[in-house]
Amino acid sequence: MGAAVAEEFRLFFRTALYVGGAGLVYWLVSLDAPGTVLLVALTLALLAFVGMAIFLAPRGAGAEGRSGVLGLLNRYIGFHEPVDAAPPLESGPELVPLGSAWPIITALGMVVIGLGLIFGAWLSLPGIGLVVWGAVGWLTQLDRMG
Repeated sequence: MGAAVAEEFRLFFRTALYVGGAGLVYWLVSLDAPGTVLLVALTLALLAFVGMAIFLAPRGAGAEGRSGVLGLLNRYIGFHEPVDAAPPLESGPELVPLGSAWPIITALGMVVIGLGLIFGAWLSLPGIGLVVWGAVGWLTQLDRMG
């Protein structure tokens, strides 16, 4: 990834730039300290993620495009992508079931657990059972596909 930064990491970098700008505007308009702190924390977390990915990435043999600040902007924001670059995080085909009730059963269990937090722990027990039943069914359905 050194010379050619993966598009996935560029997305995180562009998101950090957007959230940072939105945080600045939010602070100037609302003067709300907690919201501003959360937006700044999200910006710093995104930048830390991208920074660690760039730091831990293997270095390429050569850098494409211009060097200096403009070359960095081209590479890290995404204005330049080498033609012969392989897809960075590509994996094999994913097996996705066409239709299944298991996600709905699992979500229903989560809702019942949430209601148990409001009305009492006795309601959380059936919710936990639904979540376990839905998760096991969901995972074994994916196992049967492969």
